[in-house]
Amino acid sequence: MKFLIISYKYEKEEDRRIARLISILIYISWGTYAFASIFGFLFKDWTLVIATLAGCVLLIIPFVMIRIGKLHFSSFILVLSSLFTVTFIATIGQGIHDLAMIALPIVIIFAGLTLDRLRFGISVATTILAIIWLAMGENFGWFHTKPFFGPDANWATLAMVTILLVVAAVAVDLLAQNTRKNLQQAQTEITQRIQTEKELREKEFQFHNLADSGIALIWTSGTDKLCNYFNLPWLRFTGRTLEQELGNGWTEGLHPDDYDHCINTYIAAFDKREKFDMEYRMRHMSGEYRWIQDMGTPTYNSSGEFVGYIGHCFDITERKKLEEQLRYQSSRDAMTGLYNRNFFEAELERFEQGREFPISIIMADIDGLKYTNDTKGHAAGDELLRRGANVLSSVMRNGDIVARIGGDEFAVLLPRTDSEMVNNIVDRLRNKIIESNSKYTDLVLNISFGCATTEMFDLMKAFKLADQNMYKDKLKHKKARLIAEVKS
Repeated sequence: MKFLIISYKYEKEEDRRIARLISILIYISWGTYAFASIFGFLFKDWTLVIATLAGCVLLIIPFVMIRIGKLHFSSFILVLSSLFTVTFIATIGQGIHDLAMIALPIVIIFAGLTLDRLRFGISVATTILAIIWLAMGENFGWFHTKPFFGPDANWATLAMVTILLVVAAVAVDLLAQNTRKNLQQAQTEITQRIQTEKELREKEFQFHNLADSGIALIWTSGTDKLCNYFNLPWLRFTGRTLEQELGNGWTEGLHPDDYDHCINTYIAAFDKREKFDMEYRMRHMSGEYRWIQDMGTPTYNSSGEFVGYIGHCFDITERKKLEEQLRYQSSRDAMTGLYNRNFFEAELERFEQGREFPISIIMADIDGLKYTNDTKGHAAGDELLRRGANVLSSVMRNGDIVARIGGDEFAVLLPRTDSEMVNNIVDRLRNKIIESNSKYTDLVLNISFGCATTEMFDLMKAFKLADQNMYKDKLKHKKARLIAEVKS
């Protein structure tokens, strides 16, 4: 019997339980129909025999269905076939009519063990219709019951009632077992849930202790993108309370220039469930904005469900300062503080591809630097270089590129500057030189200038032309000095 009942496999324990119940009910129904058939043979009631045998045949359908995986369909067919068979036997008048009234509620008990809510409701409605049919049919004379006749009829009736009571007892016992099992399962699940919650609280406590003991600024967020935790290092950094930071409160400390970048990066990564690594400025408890590196990672529970993000942040202000210093040093001339040749050439290439034409170039060269170095020392020569750099920088606009490209050579890139404007700038530079020399009469500064303008995409040609013009100006200055020396 055990082999017959458990000859199929279901993945879920609940399905296996229902399958066992359906199998038991099928065997009980077959047994009940068998007893009814025996009484039919004894009393030569061939209609009863045929009806019960037909009921047995109908039970083959749910028996097969349960073994091919159609669990819910099998239980529904079992209940409907039982209701149909009992109602049909009572309708044709075989046996005692009241036995059907006992049998039909028993079928409903079985239905409650195996059917879902919808199919159980259909079964109850069908049973009510069957009872109404039997009651009204007998009252209006649509059919007449034909109880067993003969000296053994009472014993037959008693046996049938006994069988039904036994079946009812089995049904109630199965119902009780099912209820107890459900209660035990619920109790087990509650116990497991309490234990799981206790373990989760313990793990959360350990996580918070670990998070609070490090130097990283740690945050977590839920599936709604809102932050639900910040560790103590974060709160110490911002000088705010946990309540102030929760949700979107932490964004109040973002630097205005970094706000959109920070939020957009976070949302884009969150929607794709991707890691992110970004840098932004956050207001420190001191009031200054400090650079933060924020690395966020999506997190999942044991079932593989996405539950939010966790982020680790570090204060990288000193690193950013060092990077800025290195970047400055890599693009600047150490002597004058102007841009160096590498930076100037990179900007020359960038402007070549840009849209800021017309562009003018000024080439400048300090006259007599070698002579100053030889006669007054390199300190004086360095001073001339710095004064020349200051003169060039003093008349330039934001966006103009002033660079020292050689020992005594300077170059200036002037976007959106035509030939007339650049000549005016050179005149202002010459006036600045006169003004500077009036203050430093013992160390005279002389600079030769050359300029050129290009209207469209030919900066190198303009650069060479400005350089040529500068040498022409330098040669003019040299001749003027020679004439002055001859006259003296």
